[in-house]
Amino acid sequence: MNGSAKIQATHRQRQAVVYVRQSDPRQVLRNRESGLNQRALRERLLELGWAKHQIAVVDEDQGVSAKHAAGREGFQKLAAEVGLRKVGIIMGYEVSRLSRNNADWHRLLELCSVFDTLIGDSDGIYNPRDFNDRLLLGLKGTMSEAELHSLRLRMDAGRLSKAKRGELAHHLPTGLVREPDGTVRFHPDQSVQDRIRLVFQKFLELGSATKLLRYLVQHRLQLPRRQTAGLYAGEVLWKDPSLSALHSLLKNPAYAGAFAYGRRIADPTRQTPGRPATGKLRQPRERWLALVHHVYPAYITWEAYEHIQAKIAENRQKMTERLTRKQASRKGAALLTGLVRCGQCGHTMQVAYKEGRYQYVCQSARVRYAKPTCQYLSGRPLDEAVLEAFFQVLQPAEIDAWEQVQAQRAAHDRELVHHLEQEVLRLDYAAKRAERQYNSVDPENRLIAATLEKKWENALQEFEQAQQRLVDIQARSPSPTTIPTELRAAFADVGRRLPALWPRLSPEARKQLLRTLVVGVNLLRDANGIVQVRIVWRGGLVTEKHVRLSMASFRYSQREQAIVERIRVLVDSGQNDAAIAHQLNLEGFYPCRGPRFTGLIVLKLRSRHQIWLGVGRLRRGFRPPGYTLTEVARLLRIHPSWLYRAIGQGQILVDKDARFGCYLFPQTRQTVQRLKQLKHGEVSQVSFPQVHCNG
Repeated sequence: MNGSAKIQATHRQRQAVVYVRQSDPRQVLRNRESGLNQRALRERLLELGWAKHQIAVVDEDQGVSAKHAAGREGFQKLAAEVGLRKVGIIMGYEVSRLSRNNADWHRLLELCSVFDTLIGDSDGIYNPRDFNDRLLLGLKGTMSEAELHSLRLRMDAGRLSKAKRGELAHHLPTGLVREPDGTVRFHPDQSVQDRIRLVFQKFLELGSATKLLRYLVQHRLQLPRRQTAGLYAGEVLWKDPSLSALHSLLKNPAYAGAFAYGRRIADPTRQTPGRPATGKLRQPRERWLALVHHVYPAYITWEAYEHIQAKIAENRQKMTERLTRKQASRKGAALLTGLVRCGQCGHTMQVAYKEGRYQYVCQSARVRYAKPTCQYLSGRPLDEAVLEAFFQVLQPAEIDAWEQVQAQRAAHDRELVHHLEQEVLRLDYAAKRAERQYNSVDPENRLIAATLEKKWENALQEFEQAQQRLVDIQARSPSPTTIPTELRAAFADVGRRLPALWPRLSPEARKQLLRTLVVGVNLLRDANGIVQVRIVWRGGLVTEKHVRLSMASFRYSQREQAIVERIRVLVDSGQNDAAIAHQLNLEGFYPCRGPRFTGLIVLKLRSRHQIWLGVGRLRRGFRPPGYTLTEVARLLRIHPSWLYRAIGQGQILVDKDARFGCYLFPQTRQTVQRLKQLKHGEVSQVSFPQVHCNG
């Protein structure tokens, strides 16, 4: 191999790396000879003087294109090892194995030149520090990139030629399968065919993808989706329908039997490094590269496909016009239009007006997946809560607090800058000291020189990082803001007068004033009807408030169960509806509608859950802890009216039981005897204290 004389002892003391790469996974599986030839370079390194344990094979990039360094972990690891002066030589079968991008290739050459790393291929050994070798390596890199370009042109031309004939094989949509001989058939599963036909049939009937989505969700009909990657690649899975899935079915011309090529074109500015399949934009039909009819078996006719595309475009235009009208005429009473976000899913909440009132509604789940609406909240109480906070921040005390926060933040920033400046000075001294140590060492003592050089490089790197941190902190640390006296007086005057002037302002003026300070409002309602309102102000400060909104019903909720259990306890303690309502209000309970519990609300809850109070318990078979007046009259063989007269005249002293709302006598033999004595005139009065009426 040419250039073996360029290998020095310093190179053999370091690691030798064989870089192995093939551009495509299919090449790795089928073109095994190429991989064997690249790995055989280990034998050549042994001949050049490297020990077996010094030779490393980097093959993490097998099946990855060398067009970009992003996504090639092996190449990036190799460049890092070169920068740490651990690599003495890099061997590749040819330059194109290492890189097909001039920017990445020359960056590697620069590193190899600085840290004295050789590069070898099947033609010879090259030293990037040598001008002639550097020139030759640069030409090889340019030719490698040009070769990739020419290969791409030939492949694209051949692919486009086959596409214009409709013979190019690419991924088929769900419902179509390709036989081993290349023939395309309907999917053998009849249920898959029927479900796809149902999608097209119902869209033509309903006229809207959103209505079609609701129909499928309402009837619990899933959509077949053929997996192109992952654990279930090649299989058909049944998944819940979504708006994007329906559009992918409705817009695919393959279901009309047509072959289309170039429907999506990659935009380099939108691509994610290392992921070539990203950044693709859908193109209008006039910009498709090829369109051939009658290539696949058709689920619908081409005329039906054209009608569907026209209907989708019409629906989109109507929605655009509707949104444009709403955005242009924000004259409604809702103050937070466009500022409110759902605390459950994070999407923007819309405003819905109805009969003089309005609500903030999150329709994202309903529109995209036909799922229940996340939240719909009464707008007026929320607007009032945000407006109250808005008036508060206009008060002079709030302005003073804001100035104090700004001053405190500035003090923290100054302290941080002070410490970073000291850190920069310390690291600057350490870097200069490492430089002096490196310059004073004998160049012949290579081991010490290499150690000191590495120490110097690390010190320089730490110094540069500290400098960058200092620059970043200084750039993002604003100077303390002081409000002038005139502006402070104006704010104070506005803070006092604005609440009185607010009703006179137009809705547009109110919204504009509110948006001078408020940048966003996040709403999240819990199961109890309490809405957490998080107001984000300009500057990043956040205010949190809690607003209770009326709910349609607590029925079957945990909140209602807790209220009902508490009512049962209070009923057992003998309290009436008014007392129960008062106690519930004191304990922090509240009804689904209305500010407070009332006796009527408690009565309705008791009736719904069959919680009986007073005599109603007796009528429904509840056994009281004692004799009722009717039972005592039966035992004495007298009419109950005699007992009522005796109680009214004070001859019988007994209180009504609070739990059952009737007179209860102790259930004992003494009770009957004493009442008989009263009946026969033997005693003039009998008494039954309440404490004894438990038997």
